[in-house]
Amino acid sequence: MTALLQWTIANPLRAFLAAGLSSLVAMLALPMLAWLPAGLIVIGLLASGQAVAAAATAGAALVLVWAFAAVFGMRPAIVIATVVLLPSLLAAVALEKSRSLVFVFQALTVASCLLVLAIHGLLGDPVAVLMPFIAKLEPMLRRTAETLLQFGIKSSPEEIGVATARAAWATLGWMVLLQAFVAQCAGLWAYGRLKQPGLFGREFCGLRLGSSIAWLLVAAFAASLIAHRYFAPGWQPVDDVLFVLAAAFLVQALAVVHGLRELQVIGAIPVVLAYVAVILVPMALVGIGFADTWVRFRERFAPRQGG
Repeated sequence: MTALLQWTIANPLRAFLAAGLSSLVAMLALPMLAWLPAGLIVIGLLASGQAVAAAATAGAALVLVWAFAAVFGMRPAIVIATVVLLPSLLAAVALEKSRSLVFVFQALTVASCLLVLAIHGLLGDPVAVLMPFIAKLEPMLRRTAETLLQFGIKSSPEEIGVATARAAWATLGWMVLLQAFVAQCAGLWAYGRLKQPGLFGREFCGLRLGSSIAWLLVAAFAASLIAHRYFAPGWQPVDDVLFVLAAAFLVQALAVVHGLRELQVIGAIPVVLAYVAVILVPMALVGIGFADTWVRFRERFAPRQGG
């Protein structure tokens, strides 16, 4: 692996070819693998400088535009490539300048909140914009309603469609920025493997959003409660920001778990259970991440120096 990484970032031409190939691989599982070509951009910038990173960006973008242009046309393809690569590229610049994954994570979280607010500002009613598309999914929504009914949950296809549209933009905003964060993690891991072993583990285990973002979560939660209390549909922009912030604190909770594992406070099984909880009881992890802002679990269990 180390030899492959060294070969990839040895010069701009290799970075260009490697990023293009990684984009082809990522096409097999978008959006889940959108971080793969972006991760090469990050390692190129951190380890070899701007020329290699620029070549990697060009290689990844060229393949993405070529692949999507055949389906959607040139302009939409350029937009898609920009959405996939630009957040990661900007975050990579911030990581290269700050050398702090904590700072980048905080910046990406705030940027994600601003993104969903911008979507509401530009589209006016993002839910209504999606409804024509949701209507085309009526057969799938009907099957979903029938499946839920077997579990005793009564919900019409129309209600499921509206709920899907209401969650779609917040999910999109968070996924775009989450992919950018995963790309930074991948790039920093690769850089650490080449230059500073253990760097990524130390950075990730120390991940924290900070009290300002924690208070923003409190404000968004309070505003959401008030909006749903006095207005039947609630206030969608606030709900979307709340979703993004909750997802960010879930990531912090995972960092807490890995930090405690690194301190040998817990074993491997709790770490596995934490990832299971991401699917089964995600709000429990959100609570842990939020509480860590003030309780500081990792510092409490860290060995004391001296004495």
